[in-house]
Amino acid sequence: MRRSLRRRLVVAFVAVTLVAVVAIALEVVPTLESSLSQSRLRALADDTRVTLDGAETGTPARERRLVERLAVRTGGEVVVLERDGRGMAVRRRASPRDAATTPALLRLAARAGAEDATVRDVDGGDDLVARVATPVPPVVRGGRPGVLVVTEGLDDVRATVTLVRRRVLLGGLLGLAVALVTGAAYAYGLSTRLRRLEQGSRAVAAGRFTTRFPVGAQDELGSLARSLDTMQRQLAELDDGRKRFIATASHELRTPLQSLSGFVELLRDEDLTEDERRDFLDRLADQVQRLTRLSFDLLDLSRLESGGLDLRPEDTDLHDLAERVAGEFAPVVERQGRSLRVRLVGPRVMQRIDPDRVEQVVRILVDNALKHSGPRAAVELRVERANGGGRIAVHDEGPGIPPERLAQVFAPFHGTGDGSGAGLGLAIARELAHRMRGELRVQSGSDGTTFTLELPR
Repeated sequence: MRRSLRRRLVVAFVAVTLVAVVAIALEVVPTLESSLSQSRLRALADDTRVTLDGAETGTPARERRLVERLAVRTGGEVVVLERDGRGMAVRRRASPRDAATTPALLRLAARAGAEDATVRDVDGGDDLVARVATPVPPVVRGGRPGVLVVTEGLDDVRATVTLVRRRVLLGGLLGLAVALVTGAAYAYGLSTRLRRLEQGSRAVAAGRFTTRFPVGAQDELGSLARSLDTMQRQLAELDDGRKRFIATASHELRTPLQSLSGFVELLRDEDLTEDERRDFLDRLADQVQRLTRLSFDLLDLSRLESGGLDLRPEDTDLHDLAERVAGEFAPVVERQGRSLRVRLVGPRVMQRIDPDRVEQVVRILVDNALKHSGPRAAVELRVERANGGGRIAVHDEGPGIPPERLAQVFAPFHGTGDGSGAGLGLAIARELAHRMRGELRVQSGSDGTTFTLELPR
């Protein structure tokens, strides 16, 4: 595959150069001869016109001077022809060469005489020449009108075109060689960088998350390398989190299971009194309840992180929702002699939300506040409208959270170290808030701790 990529890049370089050379050879060079010839032909016609406009004719001497002056001005062959009984015949010429009366010249002169207008043409035969034929008056009264023909050789044009053709061919061969070398070098460098990225991705896929992707140049491959490097770091963090999650979950499960095993062994003792047996059964039920709650929390967290939780939004009064949650904790609050109240700030807040999931979040926050705020601390639920949406804040008057632990408060299995829970509640609450496009924040100080759930409109 890498070799194929190299070949394709080299072939692409060579093909582009070859197409450019062929385009020049087929389009530019052939038209170059025609363009140069037409340019020389226009110049020859202009010189002829200017010379004739300022000349006097009507006598043989004047016509001879005209022919000689035109020959000097144009540097070509000048001949005057007139029609006799056998066709076109030479009346005067500025050069004795026989080439001045070729069939092509005679045809051009006959055409100019017949049309009584200036005619010009380029003869592209063996000898490239430009000709301009212009009718002139007779040199004697009652004589025949003539046709003045100026012929200029264009051998230099053909030589120039030949030189250009050779240079194009030589430049094309040189360009192909450069394209071949450059394409091979570029393809080698590109395939080498791709091979490094491939090797790095295979290493990451194999679980070696310490692999780094060299960025190299600041181009598209460099951007890809940076993205892969970022992906590698995120995968490493996820892998570390997964390992910590498994280790902590195993620990959380092992503790109640060991307790259950111990209680079962104790219950097998026939010498236990009825009170001792009842006490062991109560403790056994507590551990079963703890295992049940942990398994449900793990299931909820897994479903949230995998995106497998569906929301069923409906119009809900947030104050009524907070009152319902507070009512669930009324027995616990009364038994502990605590204070749990709901306060509505401003008008009632109607919000289109999934009430079951919002209740779950508020329930987690209230339970967390009651557990960690101290035996006499009051807890308050505050409901208000904020930023066009709804806000529910749960405040407790406890000692607060230490600053060094505040950043990890939403981490799974963070816990408090007091054995009051597995530390999954706040992690679940945060994931639920994110799923509802909301935000869950925490503030803590000497006056207590406040968890704030903001829901968008």
